[in-house]
Amino acid sequence: MNIQKIIEKNRNAVVLVDVMIPQENNQNQMSIRGTGFIISADGRFITNSHVYKTVAENELQYIGASVPGKTDNKNLTHYDRYPIKLLKIDEENDVALMQIIADRKFESIEGVGDSEKLKEGDEIVYIGYPLATEMLNMGFGITMTTNKCIVSSVKRRGTDGSMHFFLVDTHTNNGSSGSPVFSVDSGKVIGVVSAKISSRIPAKDGQILDIPANIGICRPAKYIENILK
Repeated sequence: MNIQKIIEKNRNAVVLVDVMIPQENNQNQMSIRGTGFIISADGRFITNSHVYKTVAENELQYIGASVPGKTDNKNLTHYDRYPIKLLKIDEENDVALMQIIADRKFESIEGVGDSEKLKEGDEIVYIGYPLATEMLNMGFGITMTTNKCIVSSVKRRGTDGSMHFFLVDTHTNNGSSGSPVFSVDSGKVIGVVSAKISSRIPAKDGQILDIPANIGICRPAKYIENILK
């Protein structure tokens, strides 16, 4: 499928997961935790379990999802924010099913594909909000991006040969966790961005530099199907 079509058909289903804590003078402190993607019109969406687990218990009341909304005459997309709640979690396979709390219908992804058919060299794209906090601090606002890459390795379980996770040949940044991974061939979701691989290198001033490698870890779509059962 044409990559532009994948973006157009799915972009309104890709949400930003954040914590918005009220401050003095009617201000809010926003902490971005990751990405998610809506799978049904009633607002259920998938993200990583670790995205949810980063939220402290006393901050759960402030967790929410920002959903792409209307695009104005300047071609700027405005986001609508809603409270959310956890429905189910699979910490072993890093998947969480969550619910947007709202009395409306939402756009959802085109569908979930068969991740067991993935092979090294398959072209994929993932859509999400990498470095979203940094983008906001630079004055760029909420920034959705699309990355194109290939499956660089498929890792299977030794017990039954089923897929456990797969690697992609690009680095995944903070904020990318929970991004939907689409097959370029089918246009369907075949995985979820789960983690990054990086090298921690000490700098002269005592700081530790986190240098990303061109490797990202993704969980296969079968874990999405399992948590929906």
